[in-house]
Amino acid sequence: MDWLERLNRLPGRIALPREAGGGTGSLGGAVDIAHWAHSLHLPDNVPHRHAYFEVCRVGARGQGQYRVEGTPHEIGPGDLFFSRPGVLHQIVNAGPPLMELFWVTFHLQFPAESPGDDAMTAFFRRFAGASETLVASDTGGSVRAAWDALYATASETSAPLGGPIFAAQANALILALLIALAAAGGGAESVTLPPETTPDADEKAGQRAVQFIHDNLGRPLPVPEIAARVGLSPRHLTRLVIRFTGVPPAVYIETARIQRARTLLLRTDDPIKQVGTLVGYEDVHHFTRVFSRTVGCPPGVFRRTRGSAAAPVKRGSEIQTPGTLI
Repeated sequence: MDWLERLNRLPGRIALPREAGGGTGSLGGAVDIAHWAHSLHLPDNVPHRHAYFEVCRVGARGQGQYRVEGTPHEIGPGDLFFSRPGVLHQIVNAGPPLMELFWVTFHLQFPAESPGDDAMTAFFRRFAGASETLVASDTGGSVRAAWDALYATASETSAPLGGPIFAAQANALILALLIALAAAGGGAESVTLPPETTPDADEKAGQRAVQFIHDNLGRPLPVPEIAARVGLSPRHLTRLVIRFTGVPPAVYIETARIQRARTLLLRTDDPIKQVGTLVGYEDVHHFTRVFSRTVGCPPGVFRRTRGSAAAPVKRGSEIQTPGTLI
C-alpha cells in the first residue's frame, strides 16, 4: 500500500482547533479532505470546474500555465495554484517534461458566521473568500516541508495501517499543511489578477453566491435567499450562476451536496442519515433517492464498496465540453 492510499484511507475530517477559552457563539470549523493525489507527469487537461476546493503544488520538474476563466498564469517548480468551487480552470504544459503535481481536494465547513468566530475559523474563511488569489510562491518552503513530512510519515511501513499513532501524526501534519496552504492562498505573497482584468461586479457576485452555497449546504438554499444575500434579483442570479458555473443554481446546489456527501461517506463514520442532514437532506429516503440517481448506487453501497459501485464517469465528448462540472 503506497503513501497516497494510506492517506486516502484516513478519516477525512480535520477539525480546526480553537484557542483555549476562545470564541463565543461558534462551534469552530472543519476541513473535509476529499482526495490526495500525485502525478509524476500530468498531461494537459480540459477546461473544467469542481464543486470543492483544490490546491496543487508543482513538483521538481515541468512548467506551463494555469488558465483561469481563459486567463493564463505561468507556473513552474515550487509554485502553488488554487481552484475554488465553480471556477473554470485548466492546466497546460509548456512542453516536455510534463509537470509533476501534488494536489489535495477538500470541502470547508463553517458554523454560521458570527462575531464569535475563533481565530482559526476566521483564518480559513479569509482563505475561502480570497477569490483573486490564483497562484502563489511557497515563500519560506513551509508548504513543501509539510508535504514532505506527510509523505515520509505515510510512506513508513512500520506504523500499522489505521493505527492511532499514525492517524494522530498524519492528522497533525495535514493540519499544518492546510494552514500553510491557506496562508499562501489568502496572503500578500500571492499573484492576483492585474487591475485591468479584475473581476467585474457580476463575476464577484457569482463568486459570492457560490461561496454562500458551499458555506450553507446543510440547510435549504432557495434561490431568492441566495439572490438577496448577494444583492441581485432571482432571475439575474440564475443567469449569473449559469454563466459562472455552467449550470442552473438547483443543479449546482445538488451537485455540491452530493459531492460533499461522497466525501463524508468515504472519509467519516457518520451514519447515513447524519450525512444526509449535513448536506441538506433532512429526509434520509429523499437523500438516498437523490444520491442513487446521481451516483448510480445507494449511499450504503457506495460506502461499503469505497466508491467502486458508483456509475463510471462519462468520458469523451461530454467531458470535453468547456466548463464541465466534475
